[in-house]
Amino acid sequence: MRPPITPQTLLRKLAGAPQDDARWYIFFSLYSPLVENWIRLRGLPEALVEDALQDVRLRLARVLRDRMYDATRARFRTYMGVIVDNVVRDHFRKIRVEATRRARLREHLQTNLSADALPVNERLDLQFRLAAYQVALDRLRHDASLSPLQRAVLDECILNEGSPTALARRLGRFPNTIVQIRRRLLARVRAYLDTFYAT
Repeated sequence: MRPPITPQTLLRKLAGAPQDDARWYIFFSLYSPLVENWIRLRGLPEALVEDALQDVRLRLARVLRDRMYDATRARFRTYMGVIVDNVVRDHFRKIRVEATRRARLREHLQTNLSADALPVNERLDLQFRLAAYQVALDRLRHDASLSPLQRAVLDECILNEGSPTALARRLGRFPNTIVQIRRRLLARVRAYLDTFYAT
């Protein structure tokens, strides 16, 4: 699929009026099919294509809102391709982190939940707690009410166990803001867990 011609006037208007939903609709209707194909060509699993497409839209909106695209430096399709590459790379990194986390969990279960390690009732209780924690994290991950900042904190500081300070530096935020968001998200995980333990 050939990239569409990007009207420079449309890009200028998007930068000048970031809340103009009609212009954003025109922009995304031009580019979403192309971006979707680019994501697939990079080998991302089909189940993650829609999430990656949304991430590209968010990054494009943020970049076009915060600073004007400079046509003298590169064609817009090149500029957008870099964003697609970065998003797909982030998703592959998350896949690797999740695979590592699951491998560690399996190893933990094999080591600590063997027939000789714990009594049956304690082993089953630990398995239940681990499964409930995973479900609680999945519910939070798919919560549509999360803001982009909350989602970044969830991904980087909870799911990937990254440093709040490093994320704050990367996003240009105060570290305490990231720590507070992480604390509130973990409180929501605990609230989800309470519903499981109550039954």
